Formats: sequence, structure tokens, C-alpha cells
Amino acid sequence: MSTSATASTTAALAALVAVAAFAPSGLLTVAVVLVGLLVAVGWSPLLDLPSRRGTAAVVALAAAAAAVTVVLRTATGEDPLTVLPAAAALALLLAFVHQLLRRDGRPRLVESVTGSVTGQSVVVLAAAWVALPGTVAGAAFAAVVLSALAASAAVCAVGWPLRVAGPVSLVAGAAAGWLASGLAALLGAGDVVSDVRWSVAGVVAGLGAGLLSASWRAHSERLPGVHGLSAALAVAAAPVAMAGAGAYVVGRLLLG
Repeated sequence: MSTSATASTTAALAALVAVAAFAPSGLLTVAVVLVGLLVAVGWSPLLDLPSRRGTAAVVALAAAAAAVTVVLRTATGEDPLTVLPAAAALALLLAFVHQLLRRDGRPRLVESVTGSVTGQSVVVLAAAWVALPGTVAGAAFAAVVLSALAASAAVCAVGWPLRVAGPVSLVAGAAAGWLASGLAALLGAGDVVSDVRWSVAGVVAGLGAGLLSASWRAHSERLPGVHGLSAALAVAAAPVAMAGAGAYVVGRLLLG
């Protein structure tokens, strides 16, 4: 898959999550789990890990469990993300159980465990998207952050060297975040007093999206299996997953 196709897939997944954020929580959960499954399926080929089916299974289970747990926690009216550390801990235990169940002699054991846990961490972060619509920032801020992510990912897909694409992606992310937050405020997400806060939050989130896109490109383009189809889908889905926690934190801190 070409870099432009990967960036297009990132934009499509970002759009899917953004639209689902305005829908009932069940649809958003499905969208977030789908992103996690794309990461899970392509994570082992991307990192060239052994025991690929087992690794895909434990990463996929972590994605589904984290998203569903946040939904259930939200339904009780409690802070939904307080359960994510416990979910991450259980995912770590699951990664070790996977190694115990391997029947291939467990070659490259440390590499396999490290790769599995890293993939689980990525998909657990995605569960924050499920919690974001329930905050003051709301679904509108999810759309703001995902717009900035799509813009910065598009810049990083251009064939410029990273020393050029990196700074430009920061500018593109900040600009997209500012424009999207202004539109969100105009459509009623904020009021006259809070419009400035929305703009600041959009710029901060956009800078974070640009930094994430540039950092992910610098890391992923050197990975061994990056050119395979499943690995390319994981490369496209991972930034959408990882941006969830950052969006939640920025929204809570800057918008209440």
C-alpha cells in the first residue's frame, strides 16, 4: 500500500470515528473496536513478530475489552477512564498467558511479549474516544481532533523528507484544529465566552496531532513489514487509536 493510500485510510477511519461520535455510544464503540482490530491484525506483520495469530488475538481482545468497559462505566455515571489502568494490567497478563500457551518453542520471547504489550497499549488508548462525547467537550471536539489528525497525516504522506514534513505537519494540524474548532463553536458547541477556549483547544490538539503523525511516520517507515497490506492498515489505524487519549485529556483540561 502506498503512503498516499495509507494516509487516505487514516483519513477515512478518522471520519468514521468522528461521525460515530455523534451517534449512539454503541455505534462509536463499534467504530473504535474496528480501528483496534485493524491494528491487531497488522501488528505482528508490521513488527515481524512470531506467533502472529496469538498476538493478533490478544491485541484484539484488549481493544474490545477496553472499549466495552468504558461504555459500561459511562452507563453507571462514573468516570469511565478510571478502569483503563486495570484493563491495561489485565491485557499485560493476557500477553503472558499467550506466551505460556505457545507451542513453537517460544523463539524471540522478549520481542514477542514487548510487541504484544505495545500493540495492546495502542488499542487501549483508543477507548478514550468512547468516553469523549460524554464530557463537556463532547462529540464536536472528537471531530476537531480527528480533522487535525487527517490533515497532518496527509502532509506526512507527501514524499518530503521528515525534516520538512514534520514541521509542516505541525502547522497543518494546528491550522486544521483551529479551523475545525472555529466551525464547531460557530455551530453551537461553544458560546461567546468559550469560543476562545475552543480555538486554543483546537490549536493545542492540532499540534498534538501533527506531532503524533510525524513521530509515527518516523517510527513506522523503518519497521520491517511496513509494505504489506495488513501492516499498512495497522500503520493507518494506529494514529487514530493513539489520538484518543490525547483528545480526551485536552478536552477535559481546556474545555472543562
